[in-house]
Amino acid sequence: MGEDFYAALGVARSASPLEIKRAYRKLARKCHPDLNPGKPEAESRFKKIAAAYEVLSDPDKRKLYDEFGDAALHGGFDANKARAYDKWASQRQHVGNPASDGPNEFDLDEIFAQVFGQQARGGVKGGGRQGPMRGADLLASVDMDLAQAISGAEMTLRIPTERACVACGGSGHSATTTPAPCSECGGTGKNQRVKGPMRIMGACRRCGGSGQATTPCPSCGGRGRTATEQEVTVRIPRGADTGSRLRVAGCGSAGSGGGPPGDVVIETHIRPHAHFRREGLDLYLGLPVTLDEAYNGASVEIPAPGGAVTLRIPPRSQSRTRLRLHGKGIGRGSKQGDLFIDLEIRLPEREDQKLAEAAKSAQPLYDRPVREGIRL
Repeated sequence: MGEDFYAALGVARSASPLEIKRAYRKLARKCHPDLNPGKPEAESRFKKIAAAYEVLSDPDKRKLYDEFGDAALHGGFDANKARAYDKWASQRQHVGNPASDGPNEFDLDEIFAQVFGQQARGGVKGGGRQGPMRGADLLASVDMDLAQAISGAEMTLRIPTERACVACGGSGHSATTTPAPCSECGGTGKNQRVKGPMRIMGACRRCGGSGQATTPCPSCGGRGRTATEQEVTVRIPRGADTGSRLRVAGCGSAGSGGGPPGDVVIETHIRPHAHFRREGLDLYLGLPVTLDEAYNGASVEIPAPGGAVTLRIPPRSQSRTRLRLHGKGIGRGSKQGDLFIDLEIRLPEREDQKLAEAAKSAQPLYDRPVREGIRL
């Protein structure tokens, strides 16, 4: 079991969707990179929080996670085959049962095939050549401006990866290999070790499950893959946030034995904005206003996702008054956040006698002392 998503959000496994959302918003507000510049530990925590919320806020993903853990989030996972394996294993396993004769046998290759729907890593049961194995997933990180994250962006990335070795066709064996049984497994392609009541079997490490003594390919050193670089063009969907992940199928490392390639998992990082702050799909803007606009009220134009909007400032607005524009935040799928505006009253920087006298004459207009109730 990897990261506990429920623990990451600080909620119980029985938490309702509303409780999960509230926990995420609280933690995201505390750990968001925009509010913690220069603190990599806060950004790392935020990524874990975002990954947890991405799974637990989706009913289908949460159901699979609750049943299988984070294994259900890996590429190639088949829930039906995993359930079938669990049923098979429960019927087969009798570890510690005095009635069982000798050690119980567990074939790791068979287990791998049952859960992920792939041909066994060590070949078919009983030996033979190594079967297809899916390639590894690659993780890439991409930096984006807030405007790109809001509207979505198409990006071309150069990603270090591996491809099947041309010289050996991905087998890892030299073409001059003389067929002979592997000295480690005796040609079966598998070996075993006994631990207590269990006999654990798996593909032979020396021959990779082929059952033959082989000479490593000189071009790839027997790995069957060589390092290379590829261009991947992806469309980052609108509403991406720091820690959001996008999976590009079939662009990861090459598989072995004719297996399919892995995927590329792209993780986004949103650069802090000079004026806007983000919390989930909501945006926050500290908006400077003049004395006239705050006291008499005004209609001002402000930038927003999708284009400028008109904001109505009520008369006699105070500094730090918060106004809300519904549905003018960030969109993601069918969801739409809000835009919050915090008014910041700015005084003129130049000295003016008339303004100074007007300010003094306004003193009697206060209903009560402005610092009333302030105490330690």
